[in-house]
Amino acid sequence: MNTLRATLSGFALSGVLLATGAAPALADTAPSANASPSAAAAVTKAQKLAKMKVLTQDSNASTGKWLDAMNQHMARKPAIEKYRFNWNTDYCTNSPDTQPGGYDFKMGCWRHDFSYRNYKSLVGNTAFKRDHKKRVDKALLRDLYSACDYRPWADPYPAAQRARLKAACRKAAKTYYGAVSAAG
Repeated sequence: MNTLRATLSGFALSGVLLATGAAPALADTAPSANASPSAAAAVTKAQKLAKMKVLTQDSNASTGKWLDAMNQHMARKPAIEKYRFNWNTDYCTNSPDTQPGGYDFKMGCWRHDFSYRNYKSLVGNTAFKRDHKKRVDKALLRDLYSACDYRPWADPYPAAQRARLKAACRKAAKTYYGAVSAAG
């Protein structure tokens, strides 16, 4: 065990030395935080659509990629800022963002707003409805169901009550999905 600790400590120390020693060299090659407008303009519509498709799929992997992109946006990282996406949201519009039992729909609604706003801006409302809306709405349902799978580590509710709360959350998710599918 002591040998393992010594080996791991050695790896950690060498990683720190490598990272700090390489930092000056990498600083010269990293893109600046203030990317020039011409660099942002270099992203084509096709590239923007391809990135949108990665971020708006009906899959857990796509949700994870969107969350990564959102975090990059919040940190103003050039890798995502170059796309000049519209990140504005009103979350779940006029519906509750949270459900009883601690279920939070904000991130699912934010990704849904992101998808609608950016696709409509890129391809127009008609092409959005024809080519993307159904997938984006299904992704919302998946995201909301994932929110309903949340269970706090120190759950204050007995198992039977948690089951009822989860069922009510999934029913609300299905209602939200039905509303955006019909109107969106």
